[in-house]
Amino acid sequence: MMKRIFLLFWLVAFSVEGWGQLVYRTEIFQDKRIKSLQVRQPGVLFSQPVLQLGAAEAIEISFDDLVTHFERYAYEIVHCNADWTPSSLSPIEFMQGFQGLTIDDYANSFNTTVGYVNYRLMLPNEDVQFKCSGNYAVRVYREDAPQETVLTACFSVVEPLVEIQAGITGNTLVDTYQSHQQVSFEVWKRQLAVAHPASDLKIRVVQNRRTDNIATGAQPSAILSDRIVYENCRDLIFPAGNEYRRFEFLTHRYNGMRIDRIAYYNPYYHADVFVDEPSSMTPYTYDEDQDGRYFPACSRCEEPDTEADYYIVHFTLAMPEAKGGRVYLNGDFVQNGFGEGSEMVYNPEAGQYEKALLLKQGNYNYQYIYLPDEQKEGVTAAIEGDFHQTENEYTIYVYYRPIGARFDRLVGVRTVRSGQETR
Repeated sequence: MMKRIFLLFWLVAFSVEGWGQLVYRTEIFQDKRIKSLQVRQPGVLFSQPVLQLGAAEAIEISFDDLVTHFERYAYEIVHCNADWTPSSLSPIEFMQGFQGLTIDDYANSFNTTVGYVNYRLMLPNEDVQFKCSGNYAVRVYREDAPQETVLTACFSVVEPLVEIQAGITGNTLVDTYQSHQQVSFEVWKRQLAVAHPASDLKIRVVQNRRTDNIATGAQPSAILSDRIVYENCRDLIFPAGNEYRRFEFLTHRYNGMRIDRIAYYNPYYHADVFVDEPSSMTPYTYDEDQDGRYFPACSRCEEPDTEADYYIVHFTLAMPEAKGGRVYLNGDFVQNGFGEGSEMVYNPEAGQYEKALLLKQGNYNYQYIYLPDEQKEGVTAAIEGDFHQTENEYTIYVYYRPIGARFDRLVGVRTVRSGQETR
């Protein structure tokens, strides 16, 4: 008990000094050891990292450590504002329980060439319950080195006080059925009295869980007695992109979907994905993708979380070098981030971009994104192309913070796919 109290005071002191403009996102900081980070609803392959406050729901955070022995990992929970900066709430205000608890649900890999330990954390649990809605970040660290962050995992807790009706169209203020999609929606107040919608509500719209192009500036186009309308808002127009590319590798006995070759070079299996080419100049072709997701899977196994092996997967993009920017792999398997772990490297002799990543057997969605120098938002048009027919997934988050409130309450969440409407 004394150890936990000491750690709590240390974490508070560390956080106050070090937060500043820190913005949390789901991210791995020790990628030489930590792999396959996932944040989702347990038992649901294609879910959003959102749970309802007070309901019998949970968020599952899982990851692999590429060692063969148990490591004592601990975690702290941070309540965040709508923009994922830490809120001003203290732990005692947003949660019931202790900080600094250890992750005790783990299992060793079985019958794999690459040994690892799979860790799993369910929230809420017997030791931690949430008191407030909003955004939450979980910071995981080794118990003997609390100052070194191993990973952060982000999710949201919603108290559904409003109803959201939404739709997506290719008929936008930018172009008509060409390269963009526009999100429109209505927030039905139900049991929430919103005095000043323009200032009291914060809207965030996320495309395929990407963090670089989140729409944050939408203002109401109409305020009615029973609902607030967001329609024909320029801030809610997104480049449509293209369907994600896919591949699958489940065993070394045969090549999986879009796998050209599998070979073993001690100590790893290697899998070559078929050479990719830009699709921006080719006509749109429908493909039933999973909007950037991935999930572990293996042939003739019952528990892919511990029985799936790790291969070095080789990506190749045949195209001239893109000047004035960099090319990145993008998708949930690289946490939709632009960093060294996802950056393609240009090979001038071969005239192509290349990248090799250690990945767990399974099914993967990915795309190539061009990031211009000095910019933070990636561009799909340059390599993948932008086509209004693309089926994308948009998640609308509605936060409520009236004058005098100290944090952003998440009062509504709705996910809708382009081509569908929720009424």
